[in-house]
Amino acid sequence: MSGESENVLGEIRVVARLALGIEQLMLFVTEGRILVAHVGKRGAGALATSALFGRLSGGFEDIVKSGGESRSKRALQRLTPERILTANKDNFPLRFGEIVGVRLVERPYSGEMTILTGDNKFEFQTQHPLDSIVGLLQIPLGPKLTVERLPEGVRKHRAH
Repeated sequence: MSGESENVLGEIRVVARLALGIEQLMLFVTEGRILVAHVGKRGAGALATSALFGRLSGGFEDIVKSGGESRSKRALQRLTPERILTANKDNFPLRFGEIVGVRLVERPYSGEMTILTGDNKFEFQTQHPLDSIVGLLQIPLGPKLTVERLPEGVRKHRAH
């Protein structure tokens, strides 16, 4: 796709588990693909904090993390799709046509997102609202998108 005609429709903040810690990523959704952009890594302590404090850890982490990383994340949000891909040698696109399936699982304090292609399986955790992710991916993925929601009673208690 040419960068001129392709627009970023939305973004999803996710983390991927590493052997020791986590990697923060941004998934930028365009008309034809998902752009996977690397934001930063956190050590093993960040994973424990994330599991223990859920949503609260993100705010605390934003306060203590380096200013350079925050600046790079803000800069990524203003970039064109081609610039997002060239901002980091490890950034890469996933074309909707090559995606076999996306599974979203709602959990009490977070969500899980699995993207399956013919060659790879990407597993992420996210605090991003599930309805927002569905809104971005439902039309381009159609039946390739599977959503597993919490029972209604659990979901109501989660909002409070």
